[in-house]
Amino acid sequence: MEVLLRSDSVEISGYVNAVGRESRPLVDRRSGERFVEVIEPGAFRRSLERDEGRQMLLNHRADRVLAEEGAGLELSEDPVGLFARAVVSDSEVIGLAAEGKLVGWSFGFRPVSVDETRDEGGVAHRAVRDLVLSEVSVISDGMTPCYEATSVFTRAEGDDVCFRAMEAGGVKVHDLRPKGPDPAWEERIAALRK
Repeated sequence: MEVLLRSDSVEISGYVNAVGRESRPLVDRRSGERFVEVIEPGAFRRSLERDEGRQMLLNHRADRVLAEEGAGLELSEDPVGLFARAVVSDSEVIGLAAEGKLVGWSFGFRPVSVDETRDEGGVAHRAVRDLVLSEVSVISDGMTPCYEATSVFTRAEGDDVCFRAMEAGGVKVHDLRPKGPDPAWEERIAALRK
């Protein structure tokens, strides 16, 4: 994830999920069954072509909408995976970015088409071939990784929405905020006014 920190906004970009990569072992809260998951290439693209109106949230909180598709949020799938870019003016997110507390991306989805097989140890392997992408979130520190280079699995009780997150693996923060008056510029401005 790359973060460009400005005085009045933050631009956040990076991969929300890498397709074709196995998760760490996950546990389905409903059944208690362990499984490993892969989001197949094209699953995000199909959802992006079919569905609209996704929002970017802070930590999957529906009351913390940071941007929307077409209004500060861009989403696309390329050969690596789901890529997001957002410009956010929320003061809490700017503060989290300045403190180095943004740790990655996450996404909420509903599986549409899943192929499941079992390995010799009885662990289910799920290949998510199609999904409905419901939201993407920027997450702050305190979330637990579930994918290598991608993280966090939770399933809300009584809900079919699954959450997965990209582990930071190196958040790059570029602080572009002004550092104060530049004496050289002040001299040039004064000379131009004469």
